[in-house]
Amino acid sequence: MVAMLCVSCSSNGDKDCEEEFVRFVHLPGHTWLRTSPCYFKPGVEGDRVSMSISVRHESGYEYSNATLTIDVVDADTLTFRRRVSIPLADRNGNWTSDGFGSLYQCQVPVADDLQLDSTSVILVWQSMGCDTLMYITDVGISVSK
Repeated sequence: MVAMLCVSCSSNGDKDCEEEFVRFVHLPGHTWLRTSPCYFKPGVEGDRVSMSISVRHESGYEYSNATLTIDVVDADTLTFRRRVSIPLADRNGNWTSDGFGSLYQCQVPVADDLQLDSTSVILVWQSMGCDTLMYITDVGISVSK
């Protein structure tokens, strides 16, 4: 699964790339500022598009979840907003996300009925209530028809 999520489409005209978009944004220093969204420009368009969100984190992450806000903006208009809480640890503090060593990843669905067009931009914000979120290494999205 991790290998599949690491693949990203290029604009070479492949039909598969037109049907699915997978991309990760690396967070320098493994810190995520509340005021700095991760920015994605998917190449997928359609009326019933599915989207999932992924978070990669290190074992030093101090919360049991990650709360994110996902915005879709089309031509400077906010068309979709959803707040998602991704469970990363159980009640006993054991990581529920997949991984090995000190790096873990968790993916959850966001929506299966999005409408995206050629102007669509997806912004992902950390909404944990703190200004700086530590030990998040990457944020990714998967968008498919």
